[in-house]
Amino acid sequence: MDLNLANRRALVTAASGGIGLAAAEALCGEGAAVLITSSNAANVTEAAQEIRGRVRDAAIGSTVLDLRDPESIAAGVARAIDELGGLDILVTNHGGPPNRSLAETDIDTLDDWYDQTIRSTAMLCRQALPALRDGGGTITHLVGASARQPRAGAIVGAMLRPGLFGLSKALSREEGPHGVRSNCVAPRGISSDRITSKLQARAEREGTSVKDIEAQRTSAIPLGRFGTPDEFARAVAFISSPAASYITGSVLPVDGGWSAML
Repeated sequence: MDLNLANRRALVTAASGGIGLAAAEALCGEGAAVLITSSNAANVTEAAQEIRGRVRDAAIGSTVLDLRDPESIAAGVARAIDELGGLDILVTNHGGPPNRSLAETDIDTLDDWYDQTIRSTAMLCRQALPALRDGGGTITHLVGASARQPRAGAIVGAMLRPGLFGLSKALSREEGPHGVRSNCVAPRGISSDRITSKLQARAEREGTSVKDIEAQRTSAIPLGRFGTPDEFARAVAFISSPAASYITGSVLPVDGGWSAML
């Protein structure tokens, strides 16, 4: 299927690695011009170079954008619009909050992750919407599927991620008349450095092997395996494209069937 992304202009935040990088690469592979961001200049520059090495004729640029800093958010979106000549796609992403109980979570940590997730996403959308309305753009939020079933020991994500679902759904209703779509893509069990480190940490806590912990995790996934970043990224490219022109206000799970059991 041709997703009709050639010459579309996209901004992808927190894209120096993991699913953000994979999403940016998929958009580039479909012909979109993409600007990726990170709070770390060296990391985001290297990530753009990686995409250039894997995607022929990739139209990829990079800039520093700190999701904790409102001025940085405003400047990053303005730069994307200026360098790309407009904006058709906004992909919001952020790092994963720490896995801690409420008793282990201090107020400063909670405030910091509120800034990085809820506040930053709202600000990104506000800054980007005037450009997105010009031609009917899309907003795609990358939000962990565990937001649909919060668990103990991960209180920050349990509190904040559902708010992103709510923001996206409300935006779909507010901006639909302007031709702007807003959707979430919800990953779980996608292979990444973060997944690897979480498996290793749990194995150490429980005094068992990473292989055993991985088997426990995949046993809860109907497909019986972890997904690849590319599998996730293809879903992001689709939902952000004209091929999904009648889809808005949705949460698309990319989780091997995990959410089907909820």
